[in-house]
Amino acid sequence: MRIALVAVGAALLICACASTPRDDRDVAELSGVELYERLCASCHGVTGQGDGPVAPLIKIGVPDLTRLAARAGGEFPEDAVHRTIDGRFDRPAHGARDMPVWGWQFYRSEDPDDEHERARVDQMIDRLVDYLRSIQRE
Repeated sequence: MRIALVAVGAALLICACASTPRDDRDVAELSGVELYERLCASCHGVTGQGDGPVAPLIKIGVPDLTRLAARAGGEFPEDAVHRTIDGRFDRPAHGARDMPVWGWQFYRSEDPDDEHERARVDQMIDRLVDYLRSIQRE
């Protein structure tokens, strides 16, 4: 079991590095599409349909992010998507908290009540959510 987890972690790192062109900008400076390409595409695929290079290693499957609105009755579930990315909304697909729940990964402060840092992270997640809204299809 431990070996399998290490293998999945190594595959995630390799795919993330291989699929992302070298970009020395701080992640806080990236657009929604750039955040998606850097952080999500290895599992969810370039087009968001759950067919990234790491997807076959995820036993429970990787959701098609282009159908979030369709699965929610036609309205994009902005708050739920934001909370899922942030880590405040449990989703079995993201597994344990050491899986990429990006809100905590983005956070740079030791102070959990740091309003400035929370606002910075929320802005980044908002850009990613806006991008996900833009790729919705019926």
